[in-house]
Order: sequence, then structure tokens, then C-alpha cells
Amino acid sequence: MKKSLTLSIGMVPLAVLLLSGCGQIPVNKHKKNENQSYIKLQAEDASLITACTEIAEYRLMSYYPQLTFSTEYSEDGTSVISFDADENWDESKLEQICRYGRLTFREGTDTETDEEGNTVPTGELILENSDISKAEVNFIDNGMGQEYSVHISMNAAGSDKFALATSVLASTDIPLSIWFDNELISSPKVTAPITNGEAIITGNFDADSAAELANAIDSGAMPCKLSVIDHKIVTSQDNK
Repeated sequence: MKKSLTLSIGMVPLAVLLLSGCGQIPVNKHKKNENQSYIKLQAEDASLITACTEIAEYRLMSYYPQLTFSTEYSEDGTSVISFDADENWDESKLEQICRYGRLTFREGTDTETDEEGNTVPTGELILENSDISKAEVNFIDNGMGQEYSVHISMNAAGSDKFALATSVLASTDIPLSIWFDNELISSPKVTAPITNGEAIITGNFDADSAAELANAIDSGAMPCKLSVIDHKIVTSQDNK
């Protein structure tokens, strides 16, 4: 998902876009039912299948809060999430629940190419998902009308890191870059220290794209690559 964002950093906390999330997801035993939908997942590191699946479940429930499901794990590093889908099921959610979802704030915009030919940022890490305690999607007035925005609150450690980094960057021409899954979102200049642990993110987003990024960030980053290796979606309309 590529979106261009505009940030402004100064007397206002910070500007970019998106986030949201939900509570803890229960994991139950998988009950085989040929009329149920299911998603079969595989973790690149079999020992991390539980952690990866729980993040995928969190994201799934963020999109469909009323969803009930059951989960079964296998020793080969796979899991099966079974659930009852409704007519609002969106196939693109399969890709979204499996993405890494790592958000990072860094000093500068320097990058390098890794062994697989991917461009990755190399600037000093300032913040990441674990430094954000809460994110809420709101609307702000951009002077031409209302637009989606996200108010994020950092935890104590994140707030301290951000205050220190923005204090240093405010006296330089080095930008503060924001990356999502190694894709550059924005690289604003810092004009004043930000010490309250708050940030407002704005940009060219609609409700769906805001939810996508929000869910991925709030759920935490995947500890390793997770893939959908099989799935079957049976909606309530199909069962009629």
C-alpha cells in the first residue's frame, strides 16, 4: 500500500497518518467444519508460529470485531484459523493480516541494499511499534475541510527517546524519517523538540487505508515472515 504523506514538525507535535487496534484475542481449539471458512498459515521460523498467529488474529479481529474463531497449531510450523465469514469479507485482508507491519522513526534517510536486493533504511533507530502505547483515528481540520488523522501516544520509554532525538535533530538539517515495512512514509525537518510523547499523523488516506496501517502497527510487528498457504472462505450467503 503506497501513500504519500505530509508531516510537519514544530510547535505542533508531528504530522503523518494512521492507526487503531483492539484487545487481546483468545486462542481456542480448531473445530473442523466443512461449512466454515479457514486460513492456513505458515511461519518461516516454525518456533514462532504461535506469536505470528496471535498477531494475525489480532489484525483479523480489528477488521471484523464480531468475528468468532478457533485456532489449531501443528508441529510443522503451521496453524489453521477457522471462522464464520459474512458477506462483508474482503479477500485483500489475507495479505494485510500477514504483513510485517513494522513502523520505525529514524535519523536521516540513508539506505542500503540487502542480500535479497531490497532497499532498507540504515539511519539510527529512534522509535518502533513497541514504543507506541495507543493510537486513535480522528479527524482534523486541514483548512479545506476534515481529513483523517491519527493521534498516537508513546509509552514512557518512547516519549523519552522521542524527546531526546527531536531535541538533537531540531538543531540540525537532518530529517526525521518515518518508515513502514522499510517504505519511506515521510522525512520532515524537526524545528522544535517534542517532549509530550504525542504525535498527530495526517495524510492522503481514506477509512480503509487508515485501518490497514493502523491495525498493522497497533498489533505489533511480525517476529518472522508469515504466509497464507491455503484458505477457504465460505460466506453466510454461500450457505443459504
